[in-house]
Amino acid sequence: MDLAYELHDLVRTLDRWAEQILRPEGLSYNQYVALVILHEHPGLTGRTLARALGVTEAAASGVVKALLAAGLVTDHSPSGAGNRRELHLTPSGSEKMTHCSALLGHSVDDNARAVGIDPQALATTIRALHDEVRTIRTPTESEPS
Repeated sequence: MDLAYELHDLVRTLDRWAEQILRPEGLSYNQYVALVILHEHPGLTGRTLARALGVTEAAASGVVKALLAAGLVTDHSPSGAGNRRELHLTPSGSEKMTHCSALLGHSVDDNARAVGIDPQALATTIRALHDEVRTIRTPTESEPS
């Protein structure tokens, strides 16, 4: 069994599950995540939101356009700012994010408990692994490059 494959497959499964739950709400998973990010960091630019979503600026622009059209986000860019957006949730966007968060719930925690895994311990382990994977290391002479 390969850890990288299993983690990747789990994330794909969770993403598909979230897409199915959010579809009747008129949101994609990326749109929902954008709402969560903007809730936590109001005033982000489109470029910063793209990095946080892990998508290109063009893809993030599509997400933002959909959220603007739905009245879930506003652009508070100062005049003369050009293409720079300062994005904020509207009250409707905040309500939609809260509602969708409740729909998505904590079922992964429940799934972990069902197979005898402490969700907090697993989350801590995954965070430590993720932090390690994100570090940039130069291979030593004894390590293959």
